[in-house]
Amino acid sequence: METPGTNESIGMKLVVTDVSVFFDLYQIQALPEFFALDWEIYTSDIVYNEILHASQKTEFEAFARSKQLKILITSEEEVEEVLNFKTSLKIHSIADKTILWKALKLKATLLTCDSKLRKEAEGQALEVRGSIWVIEQLVINEIINARKGISLLEQLRLKNTRLPAETIDKLIKQWEK
Repeated sequence: METPGTNESIGMKLVVTDVSVFFDLYQIQALPEFFALDWEIYTSDIVYNEILHASQKTEFEAFARSKQLKILITSEEEVEEVLNFKTSLKIHSIADKTILWKALKLKATLLTCDSKLRKEAEGQALEVRGSIWVIEQLVINEIINARKGISLLEQLRLKNTRLPAETIDKLIKQWEK
């Protein structure tokens, strides 16, 4: 495992990603673009182990082997700390608590589409973003063009109906100009 840098010291965005964003991007086949961003992308070993399907595991393993995805190993002592980590919204999932705890320790942006985890992270003064924002960043950073961004947002809308439709619509209208 590599020791992560910080946002300020390396001039690169440091993000810790939850499985919900990974699955959204996997479903719309946007993982290669995501990992093309000039970001340090981390997840915890506990979240990584939630990737169960063989085809998904194969794709994520390739990004991990190429060091585009960095896996933060949770030691036994850290597991104990995470289990004792108090959250105001009573987050019970060890994966969610671990990813939140790791993002706090690294002072990283947390990527999640889980509303309870998002609210807790915001309450802990973390920057929190989701799948829609990732697609927006792909366009802003010229990894994809606006037309491809619109296509990805439309696919995302079909795959994850819990995402805010008004935010998707606003971006689509903006990019159609």
